[in-house]
Amino acid sequence: MKKNLLYTFLTAVAVTISIFPSMGQSSGLAFPVITEIMYNPPEINADSLEFIEIYNPNMTDPLDVSGYYFSSGVDYTFPAGSVIPANGFAIVSVDSVAFENTFGIPAFEWPLGALSNSGEGIALRNSDDFVVDTVFYDDSNSWADADGTGFSLVLCDPNSDNNLPESWTLSENATGLTVNATAIFADPGQAATCITVGIADDNVITTAVYPNPAKDVFSMKFEPTQEVGALNIFNNLGQVVYTETLSLGTTSTTIDSQLPSGLYIVSLNVGDKREQLRLIVQ
Repeated sequence: MKKNLLYTFLTAVAVTISIFPSMGQSSGLAFPVITEIMYNPPEINADSLEFIEIYNPNMTDPLDVSGYYFSSGVDYTFPAGSVIPANGFAIVSVDSVAFENTFGIPAFEWPLGALSNSGEGIALRNSDDFVVDTVFYDDSNSWADADGTGFSLVLCDPNSDNNLPESWTLSENATGLTVNATAIFADPGQAATCITVGIADDNVITTAVYPNPAKDVFSMKFEPTQEVGALNIFNNLGQVVYTETLSLGTTSTTIDSQLPSGLYIVSLNVGDKREQLRLIVQ
């Protein structure tokens, strides 16, 4: 009964408005796109918050996904009457009740299987068995670390190749929720807000932050500063939460910032050179 009500809701709103906020103008895409994955939420024992987000890139036309199914990753087939609104989203989760109780939005529920914590392929096929989208995510090999850190993986641009790790990043949407003392960052049912970090190569300071994710104390190493430098750490609201002046010739620093769990941007500025890195604090 729960699922039937959910399907009716999704189909009804599809002919009037998008279920969730749009991602903006898109062109040249007809098939749905996998745009967000939460494959290992920071739960103990069974994961109840795993989910996959699917986006309809058609700006004016709802997309009937009746009979679409996942042929790898999880076991789920969309029932008859399943419609994703134009420029809208649908969520498929491991536990639709837990998902809605947590994020406040409805989701379909897959009956069998779970997303691998070490990475795997997710394939979505239409009712004619044609593969419409695939993602082979990983918890290493240049993929952002979303393995139990409280973050989902988000695709910043639905036109990009979602099999490339550089097309994905960690969600930077603070939900205000905490699971097992770990903050949850996710964007289910809405456009992902992605911060672009990185500067032209000739103006970059070679920098490393470790460990990352960190607890309380972490260190940074970088090329010797040729001028007095400034180190700033910003939270997800853009507020400066830590600042340090680096003297001439500095090559490293250790920071005991006592920062709350979350995602931060570490910004290093020395003369006309700078670097920005993501830091996860658990």
